[in-house]
Amino acid sequence: MNHISRKLIGFVNILQSLKNNFLNNSLPNSIIFYGNKGIGKTTFTYYLLNEIYSIMNNNNLSNHSNLIYNNSFSNVKIVQKKNYEKTNKLKNYITIDQIRNLESFVYFSSLNNFPKFIIIDSADDLNLNSANGLLKILEEPTNNTFFILISHQISSLLPTIRSRCIKFKFTNPTIDEFKDILVNEKNSISDLDLKLLYDLSDSSPGIALLLYSQNIIDDFGNLIKIFKENKPLSSSIDELSYKVGKYNNDQFKLYLSIIKFILVNTMKINLGISLKNVLDLNTTNYLYDLSKFINNKISLKILEYLNYHEKDIFVFNLDKKIFNLNIFSSLSKN
Repeated sequence: MNHISRKLIGFVNILQSLKNNFLNNSLPNSIIFYGNKGIGKTTFTYYLLNEIYSIMNNNNLSNHSNLIYNNSFSNVKIVQKKNYEKTNKLKNYITIDQIRNLESFVYFSSLNNFPKFIIIDSADDLNLNSANGLLKILEEPTNNTFFILISHQISSLLPTIRSRCIKFKFTNPTIDEFKDILVNEKNSISDLDLKLLYDLSDSSPGIALLLYSQNIIDDFGNLIKIFKENKPLSSSIDELSYKVGKYNNDQFKLYLSIIKFILVNTMKINLGISLKNVLDLNTTNYLYDLSKFINNKISLKILEYLNYHEKDIFVFNLDKKIFNLNIFSSLSKN
C-alpha cells in the first residue's frame, strides 16, 4: 500500500460538512469522492476517518490513528486491486470475490459499536461482475456501516452505483497548496522542479511525487534533447529506451504522459497559441525553443501512434524498449 500523508492540505469545506453530517447522524451510507487522480482523495479519506474515530473516542488518537494509517483497524476495510499469487503482478480489476468477502464485514457487529467504513480505492477498478456485486450490497444498507468510493473518472462507474451514492467533487489544488503538499513530503525539492512538476502532472501532487521520487521527471530533459536532434536513431534514444524499458506499467504511463505533454504543447505553439499564462515561464521557454525543431506533422504522427498502440503495451505485455524505439521512428518522416 502506498504511503498516506497524515497532513491534510485543502478540502476544508468538504471535511467540515462530512464531520457535521456524522455528528448529526446524517452521514450518507454510500459516498463517492471523485476528481482527478493524485489530488488527495485518499489522503482526505484517511484523515476524515481519523477525525471521526477521534470524535467517537473523546479525541484520544492513540487507540486508533496508527491502526487506521497502517490499514489494520478492525472497523475499516480497504478494497484495492490485489496481486496474482504466482506472478506477483497487479491484477487489472478488483474481483467479485473481494466484494463477496465484504459481506461478513458488513453484517457482523463492530468493535465497541463504532461505525464501520469500507473504502473502495479506486472504484474505477471494478469490473462488471464486481461492480454489480457491490451494487447489491449498496442497495441493502445497514446501520452504522458506510461505503466511500474513490473515483478518478466518475463516468466509468455504473450509473446505478452513482445513483445510490452522494457525490463530492474534489478539485485540483492551487499552486500554493500543490507546493505545500510536495514540500511536506519532499522538503529538499527545488522551486524549479516544483514548477515543472506542477505543469507535467497537471497540478496533481500524487502524480508529481511519483515523477519526482522515481526520477521520471528527468525524462523531460532527455525527451527535449531527442526531439531537438530530430533523428530516428541516436545514442540518446538508445539510452532512454534502455531506461524506460525497465519501467513498470505505472511508470511507463507517466513517461508517455510527458511525451504527450511536450508534443501537444509544442503543437499549440506552432499554431500560434500562447502558453505564457498557462505554464511556468521556464517550461514555456523549453517548449518554444523545441518548436523550432519539430513540426506538427511529426507530432501528430507520434501522437497517433500512441493513441492506437498504447493500450497494447499493457494488454499484451509488449517490450517497452522496442515500443519506445518505435515512437521516435516518425522523426525521420518529415
